[in-house]
Amino acid sequence: MLSILHPNILPSVRDLPSGLLPARMRETGKLVLIVKVPKEYILAARVRGSFSFYLAPLPSTSGLTVALATAFFDDCDEPLVLRTPLFNEPLGNELLELLTYDEFEVYFFDEHCREWMSHRASVHDQGSLLARGAEFGLLTYQPQILNNIYEALETWFGHRTAEDDANAIAVVLEEELSPSDIFILDARREDHDYYGSGGFSHSTLERENPGYFQERDIVACLKRAFGGEQLALNPMRRDNGKEFVDVLALNQTHLLLVQAKDSPNTEASLSRTIDRKRRTSHSQIEKGVKQAKGAATLVREHSSLALTIDKEDFEIDVGDRKVISLVVVQEMFTDEGISFVARYREMEGSCDAFVLLDYAAFNSFCHEFPDEHRLLHALTDYSEKIVVGGSWIDPRTYVLEFIQDRLSKL
Repeated sequence: MLSILHPNILPSVRDLPSGLLPARMRETGKLVLIVKVPKEYILAARVRGSFSFYLAPLPSTSGLTVALATAFFDDCDEPLVLRTPLFNEPLGNELLELLTYDEFEVYFFDEHCREWMSHRASVHDQGSLLARGAEFGLLTYQPQILNNIYEALETWFGHRTAEDDANAIAVVLEEELSPSDIFILDARREDHDYYGSGGFSHSTLERENPGYFQERDIVACLKRAFGGEQLALNPMRRDNGKEFVDVLALNQTHLLLVQAKDSPNTEASLSRTIDRKRRTSHSQIEKGVKQAKGAATLVREHSSLALTIDKEDFEIDVGDRKVISLVVVQEMFTDEGISFVARYREMEGSCDAFVLLDYAAFNSFCHEFPDEHRLLHALTDYSEKIVVGGSWIDPRTYVLEFIQDRLSKL
């Protein structure tokens, strides 16, 4: 495993929100590929035994350039896609170099840097721009054009043709470099210093019963911004013995109430039709919003909360703390923005801010705003922009604009 044999690479993996990371091995001078993606992408690669690179041609003022779409085929027509702009810098040039190899080693990590599988992979390119010897150039990086490339790449991939599919670079997973059927047990004290942790946790890539895993993954995300003493898992109401929220985070100014909804991560779940995945998403959102409204209403009606966490009683003073209600679901479809805005309207008056995110977007927020005040401000600001503007904002766009603004000031 890369994380064991080359632990010096792990800081770079942690710094990467998600995406592709080439790393050159001193012993061979060759590049290996680190793929940091959600669990669904990794399982899709394992089940299909492959994934594909699409080297998309994009016009620019200086001529033809390219960007990279990496497709993980849970669905033949609408796969899971990782978009990677390519600029004339080490990352872009190394990725292009990697695509010319006949084979390379690939290592799959999730958002919490858990390494789930690794393979020697063979590369099959029968028609990409590289194989055809087409002339193109990489642009010089500029923050203001980053979003344009993301949007152009998404549009190109959505309108790709059968010929584009045929010209994709197939990466076939061959020899396993480490066992792929992994069970991870984490008993590190620093990872389990929150209320309700039980002192340890376990994780697997395939998940029949997702709730246990997603709730702890959400806490792990929030621990980038909050201390363990500010977080509680599955707090229970003392008045009726029912769960208050899935995850509670608090500081001197805010209460963050989190409802979590996930689906199994199995071969069967990956093979579901897009229509069924949409219905599942709708159901998760409906249930999550209903529970969020109930929890927020309880806070509004009480000056303090009588809770039990792991058989220990707590009194949480509400005072003048602002309430942010957050619903995290497995998947959201970007063409359903009108229905998402309706959920924001539905929650108006129940809390100071309501936020609906899929898990990948939630992880992005926690990665880019690793401080309790910045994270709470970002969630509130994102919510306000949607409510005031009356239209849904893709959270990827919101986070990307923040990154661009930060980079432009460097």
